[in-house]
Amino acid sequence: MSAGGRGPRGPYAALGRERDDEHPVDLALERLAPLRELRARIRDAARRLAEALGERREPWLEVEALLNDYRAAREEACFDLGFEHGLAAGRAQAPRRTASRQGQEALALADRIRDEALLAGLPAAAVVTALLEAARALALGLTDPPTPTGRRNP
Repeated sequence: MSAGGRGPRGPYAALGRERDDEHPVDLALERLAPLRELRARIRDAARRLAEALGERREPWLEVEALLNDYRAAREEACFDLGFEHGLAAGRAQAPRRTASRQGQEALALADRIRDEALLAGLPAAAVVTALLEAARALALGLTDPPTPTGRRNP
């Protein structure tokens, strides 16, 4: 299960180690100087806030813990979503090298359909069902040209 309790482990969780170790994604991000500097500024501001609150800092510590949980769950979800988009885009790259102009247009349509399918928020089985139903409808009616009214001949 993923950290958010959303089902099987996703790509982010598959990369990881125990929560108290440095996560590989955190290590990769740490190489980016702007993030390192921003994290230091956040730590400094949090320290100053805790000092200013003095003995009354318990509510702040509770909020901070909840924000950390939220950030961790959001980070995992964003990583998994980006991974899935990248995987789908990568799978689409191979046929592009040999496609004709018409094939390129078809691949552009496939890109739009893939993006919509990934953003639908449905389980994979429901997305595949919808795609197959659309393909079936097109396959059954696409061979005949439209009539002047826009309808296809039976």
